[in-house]
Amino acid sequence: RAFKGIWIPKEIWLNDNLTLMEKVFLVEIDSLDNDKGCFASNEHFSSFFKLSKSRCSEIIKTLEKKGFIKI
Repeated sequence: RAFKGIWIPKEIWLNDNLTLMEKVFLVEIDSLDNDKGCFASNEHFSSFFKLSKSRCSEIIKTLEKKGFIKI
């Protein structure tokens, strides 16, 4: 990917229903998204964010429940 930094849309940054970690997950998911979606594994997120795979799974499931991503 052509990574040049991050930009967090105000709709995400100012959303009081998202934790800071959920916000950065959304930014990373968006940066990995292509025309067919983001197919990064929990292993990718675990390595990238230095979290356990199970914690990454929990965050992703929460984002799905909150309606921000579709799994």
